[in-house]
Amino acid sequence: MKKLLLLSLFVFSITLCSWAQIQTPEQFLGYKPGDRFTPHHRMVDYFEHVAANNPNVKLVQYGETNEKRPLIVAILSSSENMANLEQIRTDNLKRAGMLDGDPSTAVPINWMSFNVHGNESVGMEAAISSFYTLANPENAKSQEWLKNQIVIIDPAINPDGRDRYAMWYNQKMNTT
Repeated sequence: MKKLLLLSLFVFSITLCSWAQIQTPEQFLGYKPGDRFTPHHRMVDYFEHVAANNPNVKLVQYGETNEKRPLIVAILSSSENMANLEQIRTDNLKRAGMLDGDPSTAVPINWMSFNVHGNESVGMEAAISSFYTLANPENAKSQEWLKNQIVIIDPAINPDGRDRYAMWYNQKMNTT
């Protein structure tokens, strides 16, 4: 019994330590989101950093742009929902009439998409900030909210156009 308790405490402390390693966007990027444009590859690096340090975050690459940038989504929820992700997905398809049968869960899926158009300049910064707010295990309000739903964040639907616009802006912003 004593060994089981010690093992449980050890696993719990490792989990807490890994969660404690999640950096804020400002710590990771070296500036506050919104102070300047974040290049797409740095946003991907940050999402990967958070996913590597939070077991309740799953990154999925669903494609690649014409300019070879990865298209990713982050899936976030509570541990219970993440363990039951496929059943929740299937149940949502049943509720939408796309599959036959009755759903066994009542967990909704909320999809947040950013940067649809290339000149939506701050969408990626909003995605980074929203992602951190939801993924931060120290944010009790967000963690409570995630018990009741799955959140999927697509941080940049059009990273090629967005990076092209950001580069143009950065080149021209000091010229008058």
